[in-house]
This record gives sequence, structure tokens and C-alpha cells, in this order.
Amino acid sequence: MCLYVSHVCISVMCLYFSHMYICISEMCVGRSTNKENMSAFQEYVCISGMCLYFRNMSAFQEYVCISGICLDFSHMSACISVWMQGEDYGDYEDEPPQNCSIAEKIRGGNVSYSQAGTEGSVLTYHCEAGHYPYPISQRVCSADGEWSSMRLADGRRVSRASCKEIMCPGQLQLDHGEFWPREQWLKPGESQSFSCHSGFSLSGSAQRNCTSLGDWTGTIPVCDSQADDCKNPGVPPGALRSEGRFRKGEKVQYRCQMGLDLLGSAERVCLESREWSGSETRCQTQYAFDSPSAVAEAMGGSLSGVMDVLSPEFIKKNKVTFGRTLRVADGRMNVFILMDTSGSISKTHFNLARGAIADLIRKLDSYEIELNFQVISYASQAKDIVDIVSSKDEHVRSNVKSVLKRLAAFDHRSHGNKTGTNLYAALYRVYERMAILRERNKTRFSETQNVILIETDGYSNTGGSPLAVLAKIRSLLGYTSALDHTEDKLLDVYVFGVGDSVNKNELNLIASRKRHEKHLFILKDYKQLGEVFNSMISDKSVTMCGVAQEDVSENQEVFGPTKKAYTRPWHVNTGVKSETCQGSIVTQNWILTAAHCFSAIRFEGKVDQEKVTVKHGNKAAKVLLVISHPQYKVDGLSHKKVKEFYDYDIALVKVETIKLSWTARPICLPCTKPANRAMKMSPNSTCEQHEKALLPMEETRAYFINKGATVKDAKRKQTHIHTGSKRPDCIKQAENTLLTPHDATLNEYVPDRFLCSGGSADHIDAVTCKGDSGGALFLLNRLRYFQVGVVSWGTKNVCEPQDSSDRPPPDARDFHISVFHLLPWLKQHLGTELEFLPMDD
Repeated sequence: MCLYVSHVCISVMCLYFSHMYICISEMCVGRSTNKENMSAFQEYVCISGMCLYFRNMSAFQEYVCISGICLDFSHMSACISVWMQGEDYGDYEDEPPQNCSIAEKIRGGNVSYSQAGTEGSVLTYHCEAGHYPYPISQRVCSADGEWSSMRLADGRRVSRASCKEIMCPGQLQLDHGEFWPREQWLKPGESQSFSCHSGFSLSGSAQRNCTSLGDWTGTIPVCDSQADDCKNPGVPPGALRSEGRFRKGEKVQYRCQMGLDLLGSAERVCLESREWSGSETRCQTQYAFDSPSAVAEAMGGSLSGVMDVLSPEFIKKNKVTFGRTLRVADGRMNVFILMDTSGSISKTHFNLARGAIADLIRKLDSYEIELNFQVISYASQAKDIVDIVSSKDEHVRSNVKSVLKRLAAFDHRSHGNKTGTNLYAALYRVYERMAILRERNKTRFSETQNVILIETDGYSNTGGSPLAVLAKIRSLLGYTSALDHTEDKLLDVYVFGVGDSVNKNELNLIASRKRHEKHLFILKDYKQLGEVFNSMISDKSVTMCGVAQEDVSENQEVFGPTKKAYTRPWHVNTGVKSETCQGSIVTQNWILTAAHCFSAIRFEGKVDQEKVTVKHGNKAAKVLLVISHPQYKVDGLSHKKVKEFYDYDIALVKVETIKLSWTARPICLPCTKPANRAMKMSPNSTCEQHEKALLPMEETRAYFINKGATVKDAKRKQTHIHTGSKRPDCIKQAENTLLTPHDATLNEYVPDRFLCSGGSADHIDAVTCKGDSGGALFLLNRLRYFQVGVVSWGTKNVCEPQDSSDRPPPDARDFHISVFHLLPWLKQHLGTELEFLPMDD
């Protein structure tokens, strides 16, 4: 009840009535009889929470955006609603949660429910092939028994969903060219063809096909005469571009047809470098999403530039880098992760998001830099999961295991009934933390990379403008440009919008806009977010040792419809006539393999390299030299009646320089500086410490590559290495391969230079086949791969038709030459290309 007659109670607040305030979206706006004095000014426009003057798009701070309307703050009554402020008004008893209706309908489709309409249940709309749910595909049941609302892009509510036909936005503009058909929208299966006028050449696709997902095959067609300073930037489907020449200083502007969201830069400038500012423009439909494989490639490529992940040895030798080179002293990075925990996030979705974020943190930890984390959960307020400046979190923020533990323990219900989406509060928390870091040590702050990763499934509906606080963050680092962030060397803002309810326009303005990079990604669901982070590290520009995607499918290794997963980029095939062996890339010029692979062409201790072949991926490397260990002698125990003896069964093959890429990368060798960095061990670490770190258990999981007809057909197999007290029982099976009578002891036949694998009591260990010799026996540590042995020989040929390598007989064992025991020889030949740790006495 309002105590003054001149006030009226609307939405639990008393409003001053005498000045004729009216309510717009639960907000009160002063209004007089003179239309020109209205507080909601139509010459101002709301863009991502900021009021901009329509004529020159300058920002006015005396106006505030409320539900997409610019209001004069000085004329507003104190009537901001409970929804806007997120305030609590009194204590109320919690009412028991109510179930949501399970009788919802969608025109032209059907509905499913994850938990029968209980609190947190997810309602999913389904449409037949070629159609999509409109305006959204999922809703969440709240504690009051209501499904989350459905809104259009302009904020208006919709009471019932419907199924609409998926279509592709057509090409609307092709300067100096022709396209057919000239349609605004095309159906899946239909195509558009493109050609250029005389004097202009076509780059991009001459024909593009509309897919069932509402996007196009191929690339944007461009007709260019290369007569201007910058190349023709092209026009994406569904867009129109301003006219003009492409000279230095000239601008081009883009706009998308109705129903499409503009992602990337709406305005681009031809720079002195003859490149276009900002990021590539695209127009995206509501039902179109980025594929996980494309996002992983773009995100991984961008991060590799952020962290300059090329190994120091490669940089020193080649004097080049991929991506961007940064002023990051000693490889330091602050990572700020902002997790949306608003009311629209169900427990299932939160757990999927948390798992994806955990994958991302592990990926970042595999890079060779010093990391400090700030993890924030945000709803109506922002809460620290890990604080980058707090003294109590001093030993947590830089320890990935502690960060993951803290993340796993966080309760997504901790925000209670304050379930808005206040991205401003989360970013302001980042700003506060960065300001403290800057105050503590300005020099260190100016030499430390900062990465902000935002995950959200909706749009900011409470708090201030996210753009305003981002401007403060950029100002801390001395950055001012609003159109192009390429020169923001120490700041990257990545945004992941999940689902079909995100405000793409708002997120597009928040994400960094850098040339040749993407920072905004729109994904269909949280499962896809996990796929992105799981495959992200295998980007094309990473050349560190031991980097590969770790997911392995038994039948095919594909992330997305066309992207292959390179799970063994170090693996090669070596061959001599009909004899096939394996090997591993350890530097750009050296392959590690087994000496016995070259027995047929060895004469007086030397191997005829002209007869040796090395293949990696789809390419072959020319062999320059083969060096077998001088103590390798297959008849070394013939005087003790042992027919074959494989001690020192190791060789190096020198090849013409292999161009490192995502399909050809070295594996990490223990007791080297690159391996030391990969394990993030002390610079003063010893080889003995490496061995303990990589073989910490008496039964350690390891892998080898099982041969295939080609490198692509090979498969990764799992086994276990037996050391310590478990080794004698493992090597005992080797006695079965000795002929009787013989005079050799078991320790002479299988000396300590051999690692023994197979026959684990609690596991089904795969066993190598004939043809797997020379390949790497390798381990996974911190998501990096380390070779600890060279496959040499086994007690059983389990690849014969009557046997199975996946379920071998219990007495099957494999023996591998340990690289730890032959480091002096490896250093002798690899020391000029690979820096080794000091050798133990």
C-alpha cells in the first residue's frame, strides 16, 4: 500500500503518479503531454545494454537501457523492479517445489521430458527432419512449477512453440559477378552458382549447396581484380555490403537480412598493412550452430597464437612462429573462466558445462606456460569458485588439480532464488581482480597474458552493460580500439553461446574481434561444448612434442563430419623390401625405431639407407642415414645356445627435414628439456626424477600402435608395464621362447634394458604383432605423450588367425628397449637438435 495519494503501487513498488509516469516492461518512465519531452527517446538505440545516439552511434551515460529501450536516468523514479535489482524483500518460507505440466505441445512436432516435469526437468521440442523448433528447442522447469519462458529475439514472449522449415539464407550480393538463382532463402539440397565478369577472377566456391543444417558447403564467392590496396572481403550469404573501393583507410559496412544475426565485424577498415580490420563477417540463422570440429580448430589455433606454443628449439632454429608472437615474459597467463549458473541452467546442463570447463583447464595446463586461474559462477550475482588474488586461494589458483577439485565441489544451487543472468557482475569481478594484480606489480601485469572465457546459454537480463565493464578492462591494459582488437596483445575474450536462446548480437559485441581469428562460437548444446575442449589442443599450429588428440574410436577417428583426429602424429612406417616396421618422430630430422628392422640390408655393421623407406601420414621422407646401436648383435648369446638375442635393439634413421604440423609432430623423449617443460617439472630435474614421474607404479598403463595396412589404419592399443617387484613374474614367460638345452640365465636373456608388458591380472592387455616392431611404447602424462620404450619382441605372435591381439593368451608378453637405459647413445646422436638433461653419474 502506498502512503501518499499521489503514488500508486505497481509491481510491489510505489511510483510517483503526479508526473504521469508510465510502466514499460516493469520500469517507470517519466512522460509529459509534450511528445518531445518523453523520457524514452527514440533517437537513441539500445545495443548490448548501451544507449547509443542513432545519428553518430556515440554512447550517452545519462541514459540507461531497460528491456531494449533507452531511458533518461534523470527522469526515472525510484521504481526499478525486484527483477532488475535482484533484491530480497523480507524472509519467506520456502514452498515445496511444484511439478511443471507435461502436456505441453508444439505445432508440427512432439515434446519429451527429462525428469517427468519435476524441478530441473528439461522439456525438449522435436520436429521432423528439415524443420526446427521455434523460438527455442528446450525449456527448464523452475521450483514454482513453471517452464522457462519463450521469447523472440526482440524480447517478446511466445506462448506456444511451432516447427518451422529449415532454410539457407541466399547470396544477396556478388559485386562484379552473377549468381543464380536469385532467392533470399533456399531449401536443403538446392544450390547457388556463381561466376565473375570479364577482368575479375573468382575465388571461393563456384557452386554452394544448402545443407540440412541450414548452412552452406564451400566458401564465400568473391570476384576480385586485385586493383585496390586490400582484397575484396566478400559478402556472406544473407548479407549486404556498402559500396566503395578497397583502398587504405576505406571502410565497408555489413548488414544482415531480417531474421539473421550478424556475427563478426559489422564494419571493417582497409589498414596500412593491406589487411581488413576486425574479424570475418557472417550472418547466422537462429537454428544454425558452429560445428564442434570447426570451433575446436578455430579456438585451438587462436590459443596457440595467444600462447606462442612453438617449442623454443623450433623457434630458435627456424626463426618463425605461427599465429601471434606475444610479449609474455616466462610464459605467464591469467585465465578468467565465467560460468553461467542462472535459472535456465538445469543440473544436467550445469554438470555438462562443468565437465567441459574441466576439460578446458586440463588442456590449458598441457601448454608450457605458468597459469593462474579465476573461476566465477554468475547468476544475479557473481561468486568466486577460485579467486586469483585471495590469500586463501594462493596455493589453489596455480595448481590445476586444486582448481579442478574446487570446481567439482561447487554446488550450482548456491545462488538460491537469485537466478538472473548478470554478466556485468561477473565481468566487473574480473575487472576488480585485474586492477588488484596491476596495483601489486605493474611490470609483471604488463607482461602477462589475460584470457577471459565466457560460457552462457542466454542473454544478460540484469545488472549493467557488459560492454561498459569490458571497456574498463581494456583501459587497464591501455587498449582503446572498439572496432578491432588485433593489437590487444595481452587480452583475449572468448565467448561460447550454448543453445538457441542466446543473444547473439550481445555476445558478438563482447567477444574479441581480431584479424584471422574467431572468438565467438555458437554451439547447439553442452555436450558439443565438451567435444570442442576435448579436441581443441590438436590445432594445426602446435609443434610441441607429445601433442595429440587423446580420444580414440575403434572404427574411425572423426570429430565432426569431415575432421580427422590425429591421435598419433609422431607415428611412422619404416620399410625394407617386404619387411615392415614402425617408428616415431623424435625431432624434425630423426626417427627412432628398432635395429632388427634392418637386418636384411645390414652389411658389416652398416645399413644401406637407399633401401629404407619412411612414411608419415600421406607423405614420405627421404632417408639420409641409418644408425644402429653398435652393441646390437642378434647372435650375441649364440655361445650360450640362444638363437636370437635382442639386447640394444634400437636404431635412429636420419631423414630430410619433416615439416611439423598437426599430422607430423615429435613425441616427447624423457630426460630432455622439452619433456621437462611438458611435465612442468623443475628446471633442475634429473633423469631419475623423470623415470619416477613417468613410471610411478609397479604396473603402469602404456600404449603402442598396432600395425595397419597404412599409417591411417593403425590403431592405438593399451597395455601395462611391469616394474619393481612385478617385473620378475613378467619376464619369467620369456623362458618359453628359449630352445633347450641352453646355458643362458633369464637375466642374461632379458637384461634390465628391457621393459616388460602384458599379462596384467586386473586388465586385458593387448600384445604386439609381427610388424609392430620399432614403434613407440608410450605413456600419457598431463595430456602429453612420452616414449619410454621401443617395441622389440614378444613371446607370442597373437596376430595369427587362431589368436586375437585383444584377448591374448595369459602367457603372452612383450619386451621393449627402455630409452632410459640408452640415453648416452641417444644424446650422442640427437644432442645437436634436442637438449638433454644432465646425465646421472
